[in-house]
Amino acid sequence: MCMMRCKKGLLSGKKAVAIILLIVGVMLMFFIISQGIGIYRSSREASDSQGLSSVQCFGFLYTVKGITATDEELQFEFRNELSSTEEVHNLTIMGAGEGAVQSRSTVDVGIPIGSSLSVRVPVRVEDNFVVYPDNCQLYPLRCTLEGQCAYR
Repeated sequence: MCMMRCKKGLLSGKKAVAIILLIVGVMLMFFIISQGIGIYRSSREASDSQGLSSVQCFGFLYTVKGITATDEELQFEFRNELSSTEEVHNLTIMGAGEGAVQSRSTVDVGIPIGSSLSVRVPVRVEDNFVVYPDNCQLYPLRCTLEGQCAYR
């Protein structure tokens, strides 16, 4: 028998459990850091793209007048104001009424700064509609059939 103290295995008991927990902790830390970096990058890209489109859409200043609507068509005069900094290339019009299915139409136009154009759109409108140029739905103009319009 051992008269002196006998050495047990190097990785036995408490030391082995501590090393396993340390390894699991390090792996968990790397997993959390990699997931956090992925979430940060995707949110940063989304923020940058929305910010860029917001800046591009900020240059539009427009008015809508002379609104008339039939069962299947909407007509109005769209004016790209002098203080606008962008030419309008297309218009998107969305109409909706109480309990109605939303109707949407996009028309190609070429309206220089300071000009106006009479627009006819095949869209169903019951109460009000929304107009925005060049896919800039961040700053739409909401109009009623009575002719009152306001930026939303």
